[in-house]
Amino acid sequence: MTASGVVGAVVFGLLSAYFPPLNAEIYAVAAPVIFPDLWVLHVSAMTGGLVVGKVTHFIAAEKGAEAFVKRREEKEARTAAKSRRPRGAVRERLARWSKSMIDVLDRPRLGPLVILASSGVGFPPLAVVTVAAGIKGISLTLFVVVTTIGCLARFLITSWLVVQGIQLDF
Repeated sequence: MTASGVVGAVVFGLLSAYFPPLNAEIYAVAAPVIFPDLWVLHVSAMTGGLVVGKVTHFIAAEKGAEAFVKRREEKEARTAAKSRRPRGAVRERLARWSKSMIDVLDRPRLGPLVILASSGVGFPPLAVVTVAAGIKGISLTLFVVVTTIGCLARFLITSWLVVQGIQLDF
């Protein structure tokens, strides 16, 4: 039962990397309830699957960076020609802040902090940061280590909070 649960955790993490509606936080919330004695193992396995999935995105972005940049420039040229509907002030501010965070990914100290914030807090979105890090040529080792630390911390804290709620009988 434990082995199949751990394999299921890895598969869930992998699938959540490719299918965003299959949210990894759902697993982090459910693991302590389903596996009360082994939730740390299951959450860690799910995180491993998620990071492996993100690594495939990173590598694909790294290998296809030139084609991606070309398509992006063409799309931006077409979009600039069309009129855009106005955005709200908060949404515009978040978009500018997210873009400025992604722009510093290739800096030696700030880049890892952006990856850590993305994987640990979720802003800017990890899917966007993963692709941007691949395109900007960030070290794969650095990306894996920082992403694993951030995601693992986020999911373990989420699960731990559920355990605390269960113990308090909420």
